[in-house]
Amino acid sequence: MKVTVEDILKIRPGKTKTFILGNPRECHSAVSLVCYVKKTRKPADISNYSTTTDWESNSISITAIGK
Repeated sequence: MKVTVEDILKIRPGKTKTFILGNPRECHSAVSLVCYVKKTRKPADISNYSTTTDWESNSISITAIGK
């Protein structure tokens, strides 16, 4: 599975979505993509995004924090 900008933008305020990825490199890429969305494409009803990465299971949880 690959995390896309659209996947991140679909997360509603106050909700968390977990993605199971193939390897740690994909996790790092997903974190970078969240940073990109925060700076360039953040919806008006989102104040921030937070990420938690489990490097052993290659999963990332992305939380949209509402205003």
